[in-house]
Amino acid sequence: MGWVAGGMVDHRFRHVLTGHTDWVRAVATGVVDGRPVAVTGSNDTVRVWDLTTRQPIGEPLTGHTSTVWAVATGVVEDRPVAVTGSADDDTVRVWVWDLATGQPIGEPLTGHTDLVRAVATGVVDGRPVAVTGSADNTVRVWDLTTGRQVGPELVFPAAVWAVAVTQDGQLVVGFGWEVSVLTHC
Repeated sequence: MGWVAGGMVDHRFRHVLTGHTDWVRAVATGVVDGRPVAVTGSNDTVRVWDLTTRQPIGEPLTGHTSTVWAVATGVVEDRPVAVTGSADDDTVRVWVWDLATGQPIGEPLTGHTDLVRAVATGVVDGRPVAVTGSADNTVRVWDLTTGRQVGPELVFPAAVWAVAVTQDGQLVVGFGWEVSVLTHC
């Protein structure tokens, strides 16, 4: 049996994580203290979930002023982080957990002038980075250790809807009808 068949959800997928009060727009997974977690972004907040117990970890992460469209997870200085991108406030936030409370690391990462629709994390030249894509047709690369932008913004001919970083540091960007692969961020 597949995941969904004839409108019926496969029994393996009947565990629901409840707590958001509005549409969930983004999901990422990671590991915190050896436990699998999910980070979910929605129109109301960002939440972190223990996937073993299916319970929320700590309080919702608040700080964005509008819909969270993108979520990625990573590790900075041996600490698990979530990176979130938002709509109306056009910001990126980096969060770290202590499993009881989610605390943002530094100030929001600013520079995009339209909604941040895509976020990815990776390691480039030995440093942890976040890559963000926006409806302002740009991609920005951020050093997660310093919170500063790395290099100039990358400008594309259409809104950026998807980004990914490969293990060897290549950047893959989905924009308009196209996909571009850049060999160095």
